[in-house]
Amino acid sequence: MKKIGIILSIVAGFAILFTACGKYEEGPAFSLKTKKARIVGTWGIKEITVNGNVQDLGDFANTTFELKKDGTGKLNTSFFGTTISVDMEWKFDDNKENLMIRMKNQNNEWEEWESSEIIKLTSSELWFRDVETENGETITTITKLEKK
Repeated sequence: MKKIGIILSIVAGFAILFTACGKYEEGPAFSLKTKKARIVGTWGIKEITVNGNVQDLGDFANTTFELKKDGTGKLNTSFFGTTISVDMEWKFDDNKENLMIRMKNQNNEWEEWESSEIIKLTSSELWFRDVETENGETITTITKLEKK
């Protein structure tokens, strides 16, 4: 009986430990892969919600983000059979809680994009939350990406 109590205590301790390890609100609680290893790859937009309402993806349904290990990448968007690719650079902020992206504009100059708060980062899912205030109204946008 004593052994069962010890085993249950150890299991409960591990469960608490691994639950406390999660950096992102939606998970994962624990991963053997680094954050960089999980985020590298090609991502497509799965869903966008604004203040809890799912948005029609329209043209965004054919948009992908390619993030490479060296911190470079491409944003690819297809419109009416034509694909436009834009070079980009990416990095985590110091706490690895936000993804910071900058892209080249039409004049071949770099434009800084706002950083996005990462709320979920697994090997197959990447979720961002952006909160803005417009005319006194708070607008919360959740963008869910899936690995291609």
